[in-house]
Formats: sequence, C-alpha cells, structure tokens
Amino acid sequence: MAHDAAPFVDSYLPYLLRKADQTLSAPFYAVLNQNGISRSEWRVMAVLNEHDQLSVIDLAREALSPQPTVTHAVRRLEKRNLTTRTLGTEDKRQRFISMTPAGKKLTLALIAQAQELATRALADAGDLSALIKQLEELTARVEANLNNIAEEMTRAG
Repeated sequence: MAHDAAPFVDSYLPYLLRKADQTLSAPFYAVLNQNGISRSEWRVMAVLNEHDQLSVIDLAREALSPQPTVTHAVRRLEKRNLTTRTLGTEDKRQRFISMTPAGKKLTLALIAQAQELATRALADAGDLSALIKQLEELTARVEANLNNIAEEMTRAG
C-alpha cells in the first residue's frame, strides 16, 4: 500500500513530544528502577520537592496524573517513610501530602542524577531556552483552546 503523505506518527506533535520524552528519560527511568521508585512515585516526589505540602487533588494536577494513581503512589511512598499525610483542618476528608526528611534527601539525590543525565544527553543540542519558552507558550495556548472547546461543547449540549 503506497502512501503519498508522510506517515502520521512522523508528523503528529503529541507522538513526537512523547518520543522525545521517552528517549531523553530512558536512562533516568533506569535510575528510578534501581532505587525502587516508580514513575508515578517520581512525579509525586518531584512535585512535592517544589511545594511544602499539597492536597491530593492539587498534587495530582501538578504531577500530571489521575488522582487514583497519585493516591496509590503516595501510599507506597508513605510505607517507605518518604512522604507523610495529614488531615485538613477545615475539611477532615481532605489530605495534605508533604515530604519527610528522608524523602527530601532521596528526591534531591534523584534530581541531581536526572539533571546530570539530561545535561549529558543534550550536550550538543545547543541553547534550548527558546524551545522551552515555545513549549510553555504552546501548552498555555492549547489549554486555552481546549477550555474554549469544552465550553462550546457544554453549550451545545
């Protein structure tokens, strides 16, 4: 079967972004595996490193993961004494997650390894600051467009 157009995946931006992510992240995923940390646990740890504490809902949003995935990751991290969960003061159903000192220490060590591996992998890629800015702007634009589409679909009904 002959194709006149370029193959779909070779020009589909979400696929290309995922491929770049997987390619760049593969060596670090091996480091996580050696440390017994899953990718979902890592996303939780990396996000908590940026915040003192977060609700499970906010943590899921920031970790780009579904809430049940984050809840399970937090439970596994708690069993290893890497995170702690506290009850909300106003709403007792709400849980706030924070890093323990051991969790912070491991996270900082893993961040250093992630940065080292990325630096080495991207050594001859040049200055990527313009690309990073473009990706941030693209993400904001896509989020705005998707919000508009969701509103239109809600109105249409």
